[in-house]
Amino acid sequence: MIFPKKNYASWHSSAENLYELTEEDIRRMHEILLDMYKDLEAFCRKHSLHLIAGGGTALGAVRHKGFIPWDDDMDLDMTRSDYEKLKELFEQELGQKYEMLAPGYKKGASCFLMRIYKKNTTILNMIDEASPYPAGIYIDITPIDYAPDNKLLWFIKGMAADFLRAVSYSVYWKQYRSESLKQFMMESEGKNYYRLRMTTGVLFSFKTAEEWFALFDRFIQGRKSGFVTVAAGRKKYRGETYQKDVYFPAGKTVFEDTEIYIHHNIDEYLKRMYGDYMKIPEAENREKHLCLKLDFNRAER
Repeated sequence: MIFPKKNYASWHSSAENLYELTEEDIRRMHEILLDMYKDLEAFCRKHSLHLIAGGGTALGAVRHKGFIPWDDDMDLDMTRSDYEKLKELFEQELGQKYEMLAPGYKKGASCFLMRIYKKNTTILNMIDEASPYPAGIYIDITPIDYAPDNKLLWFIKGMAADFLRAVSYSVYWKQYRSESLKQFMMESEGKNYYRLRMTTGVLFSFKTAEEWFALFDRFIQGRKSGFVTVAAGRKKYRGETYQKDVYFPAGKTVFEDTEIYIHHNIDEYLKRMYGDYMKIPEAENREKHLCLKLDFNRAER
C-alpha cells in the first residue's frame, strides 16, 4: 500500500507489523518490473498488441526516462480490444512464468483492473492479507474504453462507473477482511474511511467482490466515439476522460534501457493527471510504500 509521507507520522504507531521498502528494495523492484515489462512487450509485439505507459509510469518515462526513483509499481494501459486479446492468449504463452487476475477472468480478480504477477515473488499488501489470490510483484494493466460524446450521458455514466468501482472494492475489503488493515486504519486518521468502506461492503455483499469487479468492467465499455476513458485508472472515469486524439496515435520514448509507448499528447495527459508534472516533489511529499511481506525470489529458498 502507498501512503503520502506527509501523513505517515500519524500512522506510524499502528504500523509495527509493516515493512517499509528501502531504496535497495525499490531498485530491485524496478529490475524485476522492467524484466516483466520486456517479456510482456515481446509477447504483445508478436501478437500486434500495444502496451501504453499510464499514470506514474508515463510520468516517469517523461520526467526520469524510466521509473520514478521512489515508485514501486508499473502502470500500463491497453485498448479494450488488445486487453481482451491479452486475456485470451495469456495462459498458453506466459502462464509458466506469470499469473493473471482480471475482472471476468477464469482465475478471478483481486481488483477492478488486470494484474499480472511474477511467480515465486511476494509483495503482500494489507488489503490482500486474507485474500486467496497471488501476492507476487505485479504490473497493473487498465483498459482504454470509449466514453459518450454527449456530456450528460458521459456525466451519468461516469457517476455510475465510479459508484460501481467503489462498491466492488468495498465488498472486497469486507469479503477478505484484513485484521492488519483494520488495526492500521482504526488507529489512524483513516478510521472513518475504513468504516465507510466496510459499511458499503456489508450493504452490497449480496454479490461477491469478483462479481462486482466483472460488472464494473462490463459497464465501463462503450461504443466508438470521439472520447476515451481509463475508468480503472488513478482518477476514475470522469477524471480520466480525454478526447481520443490525446491518447492516439501513441508515440514512443525511452524507458530505462528500452522503449515504451506513451499517449499522443503526453503533455495534456500529464498536466491533467499531475499539474506541474516536471516539478520534483519535496522528499516529505513523496509516497511511502509499506507491505506485510516482501520476497524477491521464493524459489531460491
